[in-house]
Amino acid sequence: MIAFFPQIYPDELLYSQIARYHAHGGYSNLVFTMTDIYKNANLTLPSVEFVNQYTEDAMKWITKNKLWESVVEQHTMYPAYIRFLPKSRRGEAVSGIIGCNGNWKKLMCLPVLNEKKYLRYCPECAHEDREKHGETYWHRAHQIPRIRICPRHQCFLECSDIPISSKTAPGLFDAESNIPKNSIPRKCNSDREIGFTQYVLDVMREPIDTQNDLAIGKYLHSRLPSDYVNESGLVRNIEKLYHDYLLFFGDNMPTMTQSYMQKIFNGYAYDNYFILQMAYFLKISVQEITHLPNDIPSTNLREIYQQLSAKHRIDISIVEEIASAVLKYSNQQNIAVRKSGPRAIQYDKLDEQYLPQVKTIVEQMLSNEGKPQKLSFAKVQKALNLPQKQINKLPQCKAYIEQNLESQEAFWAREVEWAVSVMDQENHQISRSRIMKMTNMRPNDIECCCPHIKNKETQTLVQSLLNE
Repeated sequence: MIAFFPQIYPDELLYSQIARYHAHGGYSNLVFTMTDIYKNANLTLPSVEFVNQYTEDAMKWITKNKLWESVVEQHTMYPAYIRFLPKSRRGEAVSGIIGCNGNWKKLMCLPVLNEKKYLRYCPECAHEDREKHGETYWHRAHQIPRIRICPRHQCFLECSDIPISSKTAPGLFDAESNIPKNSIPRKCNSDREIGFTQYVLDVMREPIDTQNDLAIGKYLHSRLPSDYVNESGLVRNIEKLYHDYLLFFGDNMPTMTQSYMQKIFNGYAYDNYFILQMAYFLKISVQEITHLPNDIPSTNLREIYQQLSAKHRIDISIVEEIASAVLKYSNQQNIAVRKSGPRAIQYDKLDEQYLPQVKTIVEQMLSNEGKPQKLSFAKVQKALNLPQKQINKLPQCKAYIEQNLESQEAFWAREVEWAVSVMDQENHQISRSRIMKMTNMRPNDIECCCPHIKNKETQTLVQSLLNE
């Protein structure tokens, strides 16, 4: 029986409220809290971003001052993922999360990030929370994927030690116990990033229209200036658009690939962050992007056909038939041209554009931070979100990856060095069996990689373990 439950703070995650309940309740074991809060206490992993199925008693407390629909909309992360999904998928996701049932997570557009996610915080917000409430909490706005700053205090967000993952052990970690009191804010000097982040937060706070059927790609296309479309308004100059988009956001902010931009326009991609980047770049207001019209005229062609029909006294159906044939022929010619010279030029530009990113990805994969990753063309391609085998058409990128590829034995050596380092830091006894368990290697594998271990002390230690 729950006797006390803390009131939720503004912009607080529901998970954070429950974690504070666990911290203030004085429970000696997480199991007791889980039994109070979750229906299937033995099977439930507390969702950091979304919801679980809660006990009747817990639901009474959670909804004491707010309707459940308002709790979900204002204190979970789902508005950051579903706003621009197709209508049917959007509606199913909303119904699923509010009803706490169904496979609603698979309906959302959860971004694939190239780094492990942790709960984040703003040092300035944490300081203000402690002065105002006597404690801090996990802010929802700080957890939006790819957002890096707190626009209110214009400083970078910091990562806690609390991972956001379905693969971690169950836990309820309150912010007050896990956010240091002496964290120094790192100021952001980019007005563009500060402005865009505020734009994302303002959009997230607006209600989600579950009934509008207009595809976001179609709407964004309708807002393209004449610089980026041909006279008919049908064909996009995607190369110029993408080039200007990259210049607008600069080198420091996360940006999408050109192929992903094309997918957004064509209705195959729905990443909230990148769609809002396009909207911000096109100067679409918060009110406009959150209250889309029910439909947009495809083009102004009908009006042109009517004018031609009246001017030349020709039946409009004949004008439409002739125009359709001309447009079809024009598109075929454009396709033929793109298959020759201009396409090659495009790959040259992409090669130059992606090379710095490739170098960064390779450096991260070969760094000594965390468990080693084996460098491969496929992993770099996936990190860049490139179509399959497109890396083969980028000679500079391909050459840089090739010159940094390592043998299997060299990769094993890095894994062994990592395992020994972790055991040493955690004061565990270093043994061959522990190395095998942490690296999933056999004794023969360790023996083969031993000559490739760069740290001589580690090499000698591993060799002695093999000789035991």
